[in-house]
Amino acid sequence: MISGSQEMIRDINRRLVLENIVNNGPISRAALAKVLHLTKATISNIVQELLDQKLVTEIGSGDTAMGRKPIMLAFPQDSGHALAVNIGVEQITLLTSDLKGQNCAVREYPFPQREPLLKYLIRILHSTIDSLPATTHGVVGISIAIYGVVYENTLLFTPYYKMPQPDLCSLLEEEFRIPVKAENEANLSVLGESAFHFNYQDMIMINVHDGIGMGILIEGHLYTGHNGYAGEFGHTILYPNGKLCPCGNRGCIEQYASETAILKEYARRRYLPSITLDDFLYAYRSNEPVAMDMMDLFVQYMSIAINNVQNTFNADLIVLNSAFTNYIPDLLQRIQNSLGTMQNRDCRVILSQLQDISGLIGGVRISVENFLEIEHLKIDAATLGTR
Repeated sequence: MISGSQEMIRDINRRLVLENIVNNGPISRAALAKVLHLTKATISNIVQELLDQKLVTEIGSGDTAMGRKPIMLAFPQDSGHALAVNIGVEQITLLTSDLKGQNCAVREYPFPQREPLLKYLIRILHSTIDSLPATTHGVVGISIAIYGVVYENTLLFTPYYKMPQPDLCSLLEEEFRIPVKAENEANLSVLGESAFHFNYQDMIMINVHDGIGMGILIEGHLYTGHNGYAGEFGHTILYPNGKLCPCGNRGCIEQYASETAILKEYARRRYLPSITLDDFLYAYRSNEPVAMDMMDLFVQYMSIAINNVQNTFNADLIVLNSAFTNYIPDLLQRIQNSLGTMQNRDCRVILSQLQDISGLIGGVRISVENFLEIEHLKIDAATLGTR
């Protein structure tokens, strides 16, 4: 066997061992050997390397009915931090977490009106990093969620705010000497959700907010297409020659079915200059006729969207995230009832568990996976906490 093959096999075995300790620990060396079908000598060598790198710790003896009690191995999730930034239309959200996506803290900042975005990000990131407690590995990565198109860590298009520098990530890496990864917000959201729903290999995430984004997971891997534009579902045409969209097309579905579009249309029908989400929800809960009509329209549009998506991808699971469905839970059942009249390939649709932090958790996931060189970080929803 050539040396290159031996190195590749060792790298694969290291990944499998560390991934099992991270996701299934505490676990003994013997149990790892049994689960992974590796020799005890191979496990011992890899574990020693991980111990030397302070990626694994020994935490004591496990229970056993007979014989010598095994030493248990655990992942020191508090040995580092991950930072995730979401650049929204009106605000910037920043989340810090440990290396298991837990013990999270979330802070919100207004979108800068005068200060350049790069300078603003550098300032709030420095402030955040300086406030974190010292750890063995420090900050292992920073993720940036963008409402737009990203390809190979380069920003290509942002429809609803002035696009930051295309090389934003490399500029931040120069400043902080920390790996920085940018990705479309919906793509990060599907990675965040799949960290919980890890038994699903083919998953679609539909995020409805100022626009409509879609993250696509195929065989457990993010699909972004030829040059990053896959998942731009909000820019598929619903009405030919319809409303003008910032993307340059007319009739895009997000000009009709996004939260912003629904609220604008409600305000127009009520002859109001604008309407807040809270005021709209109050009107809906008060059975105000126009608000009821708008939610009927939202259900219709979402049913069409999900039907089209499922007939294209035939996914195992579709996760829907919208303030409307989060605050009006019966909308999901109405959408599912509407799907029952369509050819939907046994479509299973659920609401997002993570809601507005799904993209942030997805960002934590890619930072940690990149640092540890593993493929799938599992996150336990029951232990996820934010403050």
